Amino acid sequence: MGRTNQGRRYPFWVLGLFFAVLSCSTVHHLQMTYRLPRDPGGLAGKQAFLAVEDARKDKQTLGPGARSEFENTSGAISLSVAKGAGPGIRKGIYQPPALLKEAMEQRMIHEGIEVVPEGAASAGVSLLLTSFQVDRADRKWRMNISYEARLVKEGNVLSSQIVNGEAERFELVGAEQAEVVIGELFTDVVNRLDLNKLFRESGL
Repeated sequence: MGRTNQGRRYPFWVLGLFFAVLSCSTVHHLQMTYRLPRDPGGLAGKQAFLAVEDARKDKQTLGPGARSEFENTSGAISLSVAKGAGPGIRKGIYQPPALLKEAMEQRMIHEGIEVVPEGAASAGVSLLLTSFQVDRADRKWRMNISYEARLVKEGNVLSSQIVNGEAERFELVGAEQAEVVIGELFTDVVNRLDLNKLFRESGL
C-alpha cells in the first residue's frame, strides 16, 4: 500500500517541479491597447505599402527604472487593437518597430487605404522610428515615442510629418500604470499623424 501511494505521488511532484521551472522562465510582456480613431478618414481607394525603419539611438524599450520592475521582460509588448472604447482584439507580441507598423497598418485600413506588400505599389508610407522608451523614476512612469512619417514614391520623399509624444503618470498600483501610459500615449501618437494631409501634400 505504501509503495502504491509513493508511486501516485511521484508524478505530482514532477508536475509541480515542471510548473515551478516554467514559472521562473516566464517572460512578462507589457500589455497595451491601441484605439483606432472614432471616425475613419476619406482615403478610400488609395493604395500604399507600409515600411518601418528602426532609427533609435537607444534600442532598449525599458529604461533602468522600468527594467527593475520587469526583471524578466524582453522589452516586447503585447498589442491589442480596439475601436473607440470597445474591447481590444489581441494582435500579437512585438518589439517597438513591428508594434508601430502593426498599429499604423490597422489605422490605414481603418482610413480606407488598401495596404499592400512593399514592391506591389510604387508609393507608400515609410515610418522612421526615432525613440520608444518606457521608464520609471521618482514614483512616476514616463514614456516617450517619436517618429517621422514619409510618403514616398519610387524612392523620392513627396511629403513628411514628424510626430513626438511624451507622457507620465504617478505610480499608484505598480506596473499596471506603465501599461496605461503606454496605451494612451501610443494611441495619441499613432492617431496624431494626419494621413489625409500626408497624401494631399504628396499630390497622390
